[in-house]
Amino acid sequence: MHTHNNGQSLCHGHGDGRTHTHNGANIEPDFTEAVDSKDKEETNALEDVIAGYLFYKTYTLNTGIYRRLHHIDELSERHRKLVSSLGTIDKIKKAESLVRVNQSFLNLLVHASTVNSMPDPADKDSGFKEWSKGFFEFRERAGKAPTSTHYMEKVHSTLKQFVRDWAEEGREEREQTYGPLLVALEKEFAHIDPESRGSVRVLVPGAGLGRLAYEICCRGFSSQGNEFSYFMLFASNFVLNKTSELNEHTIYPFVHQFSNVVRVEDQLRPVTIPDVLPRNLPFDESAEFSMTAGDFIDIYSADDEKDQWDAIVTCFFMDTAKNVLAYLDTMWHAMKPGAVWINLGPLLWHFDNVAGESSIEFTRDEFIELVKKVGFELDDSQFNESISVSYTANYRSMLQYTYHAFMFVARKPKD
Repeated sequence: MHTHNNGQSLCHGHGDGRTHTHNGANIEPDFTEAVDSKDKEETNALEDVIAGYLFYKTYTLNTGIYRRLHHIDELSERHRKLVSSLGTIDKIKKAESLVRVNQSFLNLLVHASTVNSMPDPADKDSGFKEWSKGFFEFRERAGKAPTSTHYMEKVHSTLKQFVRDWAEEGREEREQTYGPLLVALEKEFAHIDPESRGSVRVLVPGAGLGRLAYEICCRGFSSQGNEFSYFMLFASNFVLNKTSELNEHTIYPFVHQFSNVVRVEDQLRPVTIPDVLPRNLPFDESAEFSMTAGDFIDIYSADDEKDQWDAIVTCFFMDTAKNVLAYLDTMWHAMKPGAVWINLGPLLWHFDNVAGESSIEFTRDEFIELVKKVGFELDDSQFNESISVSYTANYRSMLQYTYHAFMFVARKPKD
């Protein structure tokens, strides 16, 4: 059985604990409920994300494509001829067409989560164009900009997240990051056959597009991913519930990158998703796969989550906290006595120096001491102080970022 536990109807901060059950692996949140919510803040947050996705083409063409063509037009005649002889103008015009392809994909993605309030963009007669025009006219009347640079960066990042989680091209990065976590988890429960692991419940906070939680379920465990970001929730809902064929969709996640590019084909290369079908789970009868939408602390500090989880797996998650002690307290509350916590990631504290946000930052060694002081017992034999990993990397780029992440296995003591 597969469920979607809509911990807060995709409204940040208030878990309502409702559960939606579906046939197959349909882990589908009810986004439309948030649209109709009386909570104005939540409605606005959801609307802003929809606007970001739908305005992608217009924003990207104006700021990334037409601007470059205009700069070439301003060159001297001699310089324009030289640039043209390289095929650079053709490259930019090709990028324009690929941005349009990306927008068609993003339209489908948004529709998958707003099906009751948005016409089908794949149907030419559905009125989608008119609906989209009216949507942005409504925002304009409300005094809102179509979108912002911040939101557009999130859209670009989401396209690269698809590569990381659901494309063959992301396999190496997944093996770097998810691989050690999966090995440690299976080692912890090696005494249980995969066919019998369905009673072992594994929580994955900060699940993003859901691949790690999916891989855990593929190993026989009942896994639940938790995600706070609407951008990630829209994307995970689409790939988990609305894909029916391997490599069904083609996107161009690197079309926006004009710097540190070796070859034109590197920038304009297609990426197909998904590389596996999320609906096909090998232990479908014994293991559950679910996703919750909402704030990790709000959902899992609730009374009904106390002592519920046999394992927690965190990947690039702990540094998303404003106060990591609140994360640790929530994990302690949710874990059964004797449960295991497996962590891998850096400490790029997300709210460090963010205006208007509180944040407490710790060194790695300070963080490890906090973990111990809360009461967790670390397994020194499984501590790795430096694992080289990347995050949504463009492996063909001349610029590569590498994290020296650390990994540990810790346990909540038995009573």
